[in-house]
Amino acid sequence: MNPNLPSEKRRFAAAYLRCFDPDAAAAAVGRCDGIRLLEMPAVQRELELQRRQCDVGRRDVIRRLAQLAFGRANDCVRLVLEEAPDLDGLDLSLLSEVKRNEKGTVEVRLMDRIRALEQLLTVCSESADCAEAFFAAAEDVDEI
Repeated sequence: MNPNLPSEKRRFAAAYLRCFDPDAAAAAVGRCDGIRLLEMPAVQRELELQRRQCDVGRRDVIRRLAQLAFGRANDCVRLVLEEAPDLDGLDLSLLSEVKRNEKGTVEVRLMDRIRALEQLLTVCSESADCAEAFFAAAEDVDEI
């Protein structure tokens, strides 16, 4: 990797922001000096730029909590019932765990919807304008 090339800096920064491990990010771009790359001013600027671009706002968090609290588990069931499900086409965000024992019994655990609802309530009680954001998020879930 030549850290003077913009694309190389972007790739290292993106890899670092996915794992927060400088060595793993360096390995992802063919280098072994992640700490040194991380200290470079040009890489620091690229990291800051990518962090700003990936900023998650309060409304995004509320929308995601609503999706988890009210989402459908159909794809999770399809995963265990179909012979060869199309994994790329399935929404498995509600899936917490899948186990298959030696007898072939499959156990599927979904994320805790009550906990997601409690988190939604907590977030909504912190702000007066949260009810509007909550209903907007719930409408977004209905469109999925």
